[in-house]
Amino acid sequence: MNEERIKQAMLSAIERTDFVRVVAGLVGKEEGETRSSTGAGTGTGENVTGGTQRLLTRIVLGDILDDAILGARPQDRTFPLRVFFSELGALLASEENAAAEVAFTLASGLNFFFRAEMDPEAKIRVGLEVSRQLYALAHDAHAKMDADMVAKAAPLLATLMTTELERARFESVDHVKVYDSQIHERTAASDPTGSRILRPASFLCRVQANNAVKAKAQVVT
Repeated sequence: MNEERIKQAMLSAIERTDFVRVVAGLVGKEEGETRSSTGAGTGTGENVTGGTQRLLTRIVLGDILDDAILGARPQDRTFPLRVFFSELGALLASEENAAAEVAFTLASGLNFFFRAEMDPEAKIRVGLEVSRQLYALAHDAHAKMDADMVAKAAPLLATLMTTELERARFESVDHVKVYDSQIHERTAASDPTGSRILRPASFLCRVQANNAVKAKAQVVT
C-alpha cells in the first residue's frame, strides 16, 4: 500500500474525529490539576511530576490495557507486551531527544488508533502506519530496543489491534525469513533481488472472512 496514501488517510480520519479536542482537553486537565495543587503554578516539582506521570500512563494506554497485560508475569504469554509498553514509557520520559521523538510518534499513533472513532478502512490504514512506526522505533539507533523483545511483542500487539477491526486482522511477519511476493512488499531501502528478509517494516493485513491479503507486509530484504 502506498505510504503517502496511508498518511493522507490518517490525516483525513483525524479531521473527521474529535481526537485533537480530546487530547487537548486531557492536557488541559492535567495542567489545571497541577496549577491547582501548586497554587499559582510555581509549586514543587513533585506535584508537576505527579501530573506528568498520570498523563504518561495514559499515553502508553495504561488506562485501557487490561490486567492480563499490565499484570503479566514472565511466564505469561502477554509478558512481552507488558515489557514493550514499559520500555515505550521509559523512552517517552528519556532525556535522549531523538529516541523520545520516535517513541512519541508511535505512542500518538497507538492512542489515535485505540481512542478515535473512524470508518473501518481508515482504521486499517492508520493501524498499518502505526505498525510501520513500531518497526521504525524497534530499529532506531537511539532507542536501542531489544530486537528479541520486539519480535515477541509484535504478534501480541497485532492481535490486540485486531480487536478494533471489524472485518480484517493484522498479523506480524517477524517469524518469516524468506520473501514471498504474495504477502510481502519490499521497502525502498531493500535489495530488489534479495530473497532473505532482514527485518519486517509493517504488519500484514488479511480479510477475516476468506483470509485474503488486504495489505501486504512491508519488509526489508
